[in-house]
Amino acid sequence: MGNRIATRWGTVSGVFAGTLLLLIASAVVHGPAFVEAAGRQPAGADVPAGIRAIPQGAAPTVLDGAYTSAQADRGETVYHQQCATCHDGADVDGPPLTGAPFIDRWREDTLAGLFEFMKTRMPQTAPGSLSSAAYLDVLAYLLHENDYPAGTRELTTAAVDSTLLVGPNGPQPLPSGALVAVVGCLTQTPAREWTVARASHPARARVGNDISAAEGTAAAGAALGSGTFALQNLGDGGVATLGQGQKVLIKGALSQRAGASRIHVTAAKSVAGTCP
Repeated sequence: MGNRIATRWGTVSGVFAGTLLLLIASAVVHGPAFVEAAGRQPAGADVPAGIRAIPQGAAPTVLDGAYTSAQADRGETVYHQQCATCHDGADVDGPPLTGAPFIDRWREDTLAGLFEFMKTRMPQTAPGSLSSAAYLDVLAYLLHENDYPAGTRELTTAAVDSTLLVGPNGPQPLPSGALVAVVGCLTQTPAREWTVARASHPARARVGNDISAAEGTAAAGAALGSGTFALQNLGDGGVATLGQGQKVLIKGALSQRAGASRIHVTAAKSVAGTCP
């Protein structure tokens, strides 16, 4: 299928990785610079992917063959016409679209997150100017270039909503720095540190600095889990503190420090007066 558009797994250069990090930092609005960029919320998305847990054990993944070879061939043509100027070569504005940093940016979410980002923000000179079919073809090409297998059915707008993007080894924990959403019970330790207990499994969030009414409604009915996350940037000049014991929706950047899971909070909302 012609030349590969960038480096392969494990061979991404430091220059490329730095470019990607710069893109991530610039895409976050009102959030800390290290928080992963989130695409604009798709219009009409009444239950955002950052709130509804993805059934990883049951959902089809890109490892199952989510596109056809013919579709990827069409996508290659569109890519070289519309995308290569910004993404191919050493002296370009856009990040590489293959390799571990790119996949880490989007994995453990459905393909809808990446697809909507492409549709609303790409190409940079004329965002949203291509047809849905063209964006699907380009996405199929990117999957091919990242060594995901072709299948017997073309990638469709319905399929992107149900197909999980995972790394080459299947579903894995989210990487440090990922923008996530969790639902749990707000608690305070004897040392007066805020935590969210009985928290749900962290899910990708696409918008980090705002919680919509639809997200709040979905979170109110979401099941609690068994996780605990220390919360940074909550109170003391950060995000406004909520009431202890309330069921809350927390968004922020995921991190691991000294064996403890932490979230640098970018948005928080009480969704119920008390935890059940």
